[in-house]
Amino acid sequence: MFNLDELRKKAQIELEAVKAIKATLKDSEDVPKEIADKITAHLGKFDEYKAQMELAKHSAEAEHYMDEPAGTKAAHLGWRDAAPGEGEAPVDPAAYRQVEVETPFGKKAIRFHVPLAVQAEGYASAFEAYLRKSISDLGPRDRKTLTEGVDTAGGFLVPEDYQTELIKKIAAMTAIRPNARVVGTSRDMASWPRVKYTTDDKYTSGVRLTWTGESPASSTAHRVTDPVFGIIKVPVHTAMASMPISNDFIEDAVFDVVGLSSDLLAEAFGLGEDDVFVNGTGVSQPMGILTQVDGDGPASVVSGAAAALTADGLLDLFFAVPAQYRRTGKFVLNSGAQKAIEKLKDSQGRYIISALISGSLATPLFDSIKGKPILVDEFMPDVAAGAYPMLFGDLSGYLVLDRVGFSIQKLTELYAETNITLLLARKRVGGYCAEPYRMKIQKISA
Repeated sequence: MFNLDELRKKAQIELEAVKAIKATLKDSEDVPKEIADKITAHLGKFDEYKAQMELAKHSAEAEHYMDEPAGTKAAHLGWRDAAPGEGEAPVDPAAYRQVEVETPFGKKAIRFHVPLAVQAEGYASAFEAYLRKSISDLGPRDRKTLTEGVDTAGGFLVPEDYQTELIKKIAAMTAIRPNARVVGTSRDMASWPRVKYTTDDKYTSGVRLTWTGESPASSTAHRVTDPVFGIIKVPVHTAMASMPISNDFIEDAVFDVVGLSSDLLAEAFGLGEDDVFVNGTGVSQPMGILTQVDGDGPASVVSGAAAALTADGLLDLFFAVPAQYRRTGKFVLNSGAQKAIEKLKDSQGRYIISALISGSLATPLFDSIKGKPILVDEFMPDVAAGAYPMLFGDLSGYLVLDRVGFSIQKLTELYAETNITLLLARKRVGGYCAEPYRMKIQKISA
């Protein structure tokens, strides 16, 4: 399968090619992009051959091990150092025995604990019988007593198998940031000038032409309506989270406690950010899309029923978005709303969504409406009277303003006297629906 000599030759060819290219460059000369790309390509090939050689060595070692006679294998190769506390029997910390022993330095008092297991009734006589007669000659009562003395102590001689794999849930998906317009800033607020025009969705301003003919009626007959300008201001907000951890816990745990805690903080920031991009109040946090509905934000489109989604409402929502933004439009809704749509039926009781008829294990759920993708965001509201459970449109109309990305500080000195390390997570970000005309919101209403 693997030819080590052939792989080495190929790897050497790639390495020689890199050396030849580098020899043509002067020490102080900047490396042109095309030269850098060539070097990168050769090194990439080299890495591939290197990985194959490592795999070949590993395979050869495994084959050699399996071919080696069993008698020549050292038994101790399967041994390992015991983990802290591994194999120690449970004891009562408040109960101990003390004996005095003679040492070259005089008498010394030594304390020791007696395992709880050997304190069981009948254990002493059973253990003595085991030492005198061996396990095969023990009576049923003694054998039962000795076995219970070990097993009920949590495995006196057989420690439990502790798996170093943490079981936890999978975080929900986020939909807004990956599809929004993300912009960086070096200030605590950013401003964008804009043309304020709401008359229709065809033009971007009130500027129009006039068909004057060869001779205009007057010198001002073709004057246009001046565009009206405005400005959008998006403030940056700060989010923080802290997690104190005992230094002993960090030192003794079998897991990378700091790494795990960092992952959990990053998850909290990612999901918390997505929540405010949808539902944020704008007070000390980004302004959410749904908070701006029918105000400075997107307009709502009623579903046609007091407390439910309808097929007609979905079509009204789809066509309420201007054609130029429907091309890149996406639906955003939570799992409950997605289920409600899939349960829609026609007047004959037939499901409207064909995925229920043609679906399989490979395609169990519909993933588009009118050919437009569905993004599941569990922070969208549930279907209920007066709620806004669905959004459709071009999400780049929502502006995400990044000032400082997610960061974690490990503070080891602030709480040093209390044996605590503090993880302090922080992020500065703003959000605002700067182009609300790119999207519409479904409102549950008749």
